[in-house]
Amino acid sequence: MPPALWLCLNLPTLALDALGPWPPGVSLPALVWQADAGGRTRTVLIANAAAQALGVQAGQRLGSAQALAPQALVLARDPAREAALLERLALGLGSLSPQRVIEPPDLLLDIHASLRLFGGLRPLLRRADRLVRAQAVQPRWSLASTPLAARLLAHAPPAQRQRRCVQLRSTRRRVLALPLALLGAWGLPCGATDTERRAADGPADAAGVAARRVAAAHIATLEMLHALGARCLADLQRLPRAGLRRRGAQDWVDALDRALGDQPDPRRCHEPPEAFALALELPWRADAVPAIEAAAAPLVQALCGWLALRWRAAQGLSLILRHDYSSRRSLPDQVLRLDLATPSREARHLQTLLREHLQHLVLAAPVDAITLQLDTSLPEAGRPTTLWPDAHQQAQAHTNLVDRLQARLGAAQVRRLLPQADARPEKADRWVNAGTADAKPLAPHAASRDALPALTHALPRPTWLLPAPLPLAEHDGQPLHQGRPLRILSRAERIETGWHDGALVRRDYHVALGQAGTLCWIYRERGNPAFDDSPAQPRWFLHGLFG
Repeated sequence: MPPALWLCLNLPTLALDALGPWPPGVSLPALVWQADAGGRTRTVLIANAAAQALGVQAGQRLGSAQALAPQALVLARDPAREAALLERLALGLGSLSPQRVIEPPDLLLDIHASLRLFGGLRPLLRRADRLVRAQAVQPRWSLASTPLAARLLAHAPPAQRQRRCVQLRSTRRRVLALPLALLGAWGLPCGATDTERRAADGPADAAGVAARRVAAAHIATLEMLHALGARCLADLQRLPRAGLRRRGAQDWVDALDRALGDQPDPRRCHEPPEAFALALELPWRADAVPAIEAAAAPLVQALCGWLALRWRAAQGLSLILRHDYSSRRSLPDQVLRLDLATPSREARHLQTLLREHLQHLVLAAPVDAITLQLDTSLPEAGRPTTLWPDAHQQAQAHTNLVDRLQARLGAAQVRRLLPQADARPEKADRWVNAGTADAKPLAPHAASRDALPALTHALPRPTWLLPAPLPLAEHDGQPLHQGRPLRILSRAERIETGWHDGALVRRDYHVALGQAGTLCWIYRERGNPAFDDSPAQPRWFLHGLFG
């Protein structure tokens, strides 16, 4: 089999995390309950640290838990929101590996092919930690050479939990020391039902949780193996294979071989959706910008992962705010539109733009749900690393600044000159909003004669043009500025155009030096007897100044 390194992220508090995100800085006692198969008995599935401090434990009757913590937030388990959280986490980690497998309550990633990209295992794990924290979850994680081994090690009791088993030899040694019940809980197909799932929330519960997860179809096999003296996976490996097959334990043997790498273990990888639109229900009413920003951060991270998987960059986003309908008024959703000057898939830049836009937003009512939607995107291939400073990063820094200024000041307040196909200086450019699609800024090093309109000029041109050309006095054929002669430094640049729209110009432009060292851009009119309005004596004009 080809080399592999699997990272397993186990979410022991998935049922509770899926009902968040919780208000920043607030720690309330909270518990999640679920009903049994008949729907008669309600028991506590998981409780947070604040509720546990009051005596609430997993497995208690809901009534007993409420008596211990009457102020606790009581929530019903929502499998749909658990699936949505795992989907969001899988998208958020899309930049680490394209091979991601969702197996609730776990997420598996094959990161072997990404080690060189991120500069080794430690930098990759640090990046993974940042991405996971952005989703407001705290998983248990483990590394192993096979996906099933990584999953077993992530669910192992604390005394046997090994985070890193990079080599296959160490993976086999650690797996063989694990309890037999772990294989029945996490390694067999249909090893547990949703009702039998429990959260391992303490050192003493890990082995018991695994035993409770074993489905009824495998309980008899587990008891049979215990009767044969098998307590760990090494004991199972030593038992005769033919006898185990006759006793109906072939699934256990196959699962052990997959965990040890003796059999292939193909997994169905997660596929990102064709279009990106993620919604998030808030368990509380957000009436302030910081709360909405904190709630939107996981969605932005998931968007960046989706863009990395699709090799695209965002150009237009929409943040849709759904208002709380508990009031008597029915208010339409508020839509916050983000348009980028240059497409990007950097989470930090997108979150900065979102923060700037939210600062100017006035909420019509408290918000109880948000949706982040990608409106427009463009293809963006990967960029090779170079020895010299990255020109793309320098250009990206400029466009990021334009985006931030537009978000803070307004799109109409940040403008730039857009070159036009006209040689007349007063018509060679026009002012446009810096973020418009046809006005993408070009960095000086990226601009070329092919990137600009056909009318490019080798001679220098000033950025500052006067609102109207200023007539200059003349003495013995030499132009005067502020009473002093100008010394012409350049040869004439002749511009003769405008016959097609009735605004004909016939000029010879020069760069001239003034007495104070000022560089001026001047021109001299060229008369033409064929035109009645042609001046009898050519005149000098000051048209611009160099910085």
